[in-house]
Amino acid sequence: MSILLDSQNALKRRVMLAVLSLNMFGAIIATILHRLEPHPSPLNLIAPPLLVICSLALLIRLYIVPQSLQQVMHVGFFLAVLLMIIPSWFFTLQAFLSPEMPLVGSLPPLISGLFLILMLMMIMLRPRRLIGVAILTWGAIALPILTYFIFHPVELTTLRGLDLAIALGPAMGVQIVLILFFNRLQDLVDRLYRERLQYYEQIIERQSIRQRAMEHAVTQIHNGPLQTLALLMRDVQKGRSTDLLQRLDALNAEIRAVGHSLTDPSEVETTEHILRLGEGTQIDLNHPLHHLFHEVYAVTLKRQLPHFKTIQVKVRNFAPLESSILTLDLKRDLCLWLEEALCNVGKHAQGVTRLTVTGQQCEDHYVLQVQDNGVGLDPALNPPEAKSCTLLAQRLAGTFQRTTLPKGGVLCKLSWACRPS
Repeated sequence: MSILLDSQNALKRRVMLAVLSLNMFGAIIATILHRLEPHPSPLNLIAPPLLVICSLALLIRLYIVPQSLQQVMHVGFFLAVLLMIIPSWFFTLQAFLSPEMPLVGSLPPLISGLFLILMLMMIMLRPRRLIGVAILTWGAIALPILTYFIFHPVELTTLRGLDLAIALGPAMGVQIVLILFFNRLQDLVDRLYRERLQYYEQIIERQSIRQRAMEHAVTQIHNGPLQTLALLMRDVQKGRSTDLLQRLDALNAEIRAVGHSLTDPSEVETTEHILRLGEGTQIDLNHPLHHLFHEVYAVTLKRQLPHFKTIQVKVRNFAPLESSILTLDLKRDLCLWLEEALCNVGKHAQGVTRLTVTGQQCEDHYVLQVQDNGVGLDPALNPPEAKSCTLLAQRLAGTFQRTTLPKGGVLCKLSWACRPS
C-alpha cells in the first residue's frame, strides 16, 4: 500500500512541475501581450506578472522539497481560482457600470483557465470533495458573467457572447457530469483495490497459519516420535532389542497421534490455544506460563527415556511472571523449548544423577534454564535444534546459551525481558 502511494505521489509531483512550468511561461506571454496593448486594463497589468511570480515560487519549492507536494497543490489551486474569480467579477461589474465598455470586448480569455482548473481538481482532490468544490468554483466564476448576459441580450447574440454562454453553461455542465462519473469510477476502483488487498492479506494469513502448523508439526515429531526412534535405533545397534515390537508399536501410535492432531477437524478448530507435547499430552495455553512449565516438566520426566532413570536429585522451581505480553504462539514455543531441553537430558546426558530446572526473575529478565551433571556435549556436535532455539530467542528479544560445564554436564539457558509479576 505504501509503495503504491509513493508512486502516485511521484507521478503527481511530475505533473505539478509540468503544469507550473507551462503556467509560468503562459503568464509570461500574457504579460508581454498586455504590455503591448494601447490601453491595457490595470488588472491585466497586475494579474499575469503575479501569476508568473507565484508559479515560479511554487515550482522552486516543489523541486527542492518533494515532500511539500500537498502544500504546493493546495496553494496553487487557491491562487489559480482567485486569479480566475477576481477578473470575472471585476470586468463584469465594470461592464455593468460602464456601458461603453461591453463585457464581450473587455473580458480576458478565462474559459480555458476554468477547464484547466477543473481538470487539475481531478488530480489533486479526493473523490468525495471533488464534485462539491468543482460546482462552487464553476458558480463563483460563471455566475456574474451569465447574470450579465441575462440583462444584456444584445451582447449574448454576438459570437463572443454565444461562446461564453455555451462554454460556461452547457459545456461546463457536461464537464461537471464527467467529473461526477470520474468520482464514481474512482470509488469503484478504490473499492476493488481494497477487496483485492484484503484477498491478498487473507492468502498471506493462511500461508502464515500453514507455516506455523508445519513448524509445530516438525517440533512435535522431533520431541516425540524422533526421540523414540533415536533410542530404538541406538538399542538395536547395541543388541538390546528385547521389547522391539512393543516399542515399534508405541512409535507407530506417536506418529499417528501427530497426524491426527493436524487433520482432525475437532482438534484443528481448537489448536490455537492447545499445545500437544511429543508423547501426546495436550495442555491449555491460556493458563499462566509458570503453571505450563510445571506441567511440561512433570509430563516429560514420565517419558521412558534412558537417562531419566539414573536421576537421583531433581530440583524444580518456576517463579510466576507477567506473561500477558506473550502471544499464545510464544507460550507454545517456550513450552516446546523446555520439553526439548528435558528430552535432550533423557537421551544424551549419560551418567546424570542431578537435574535442575528453574525459571527465575533476574532484574527485568526472566531466565529459564535446564542443567544436568552428565558427561556433557561433544564439542564437535552442533545440534540441529540449536538454530530454532536461537530464532526463538530473537523473537523474544532475548538470548540463548547451551554450554558444557567445567565439572561436567550441560546448561541450557533462555532469557528474555519481561515485567515482574
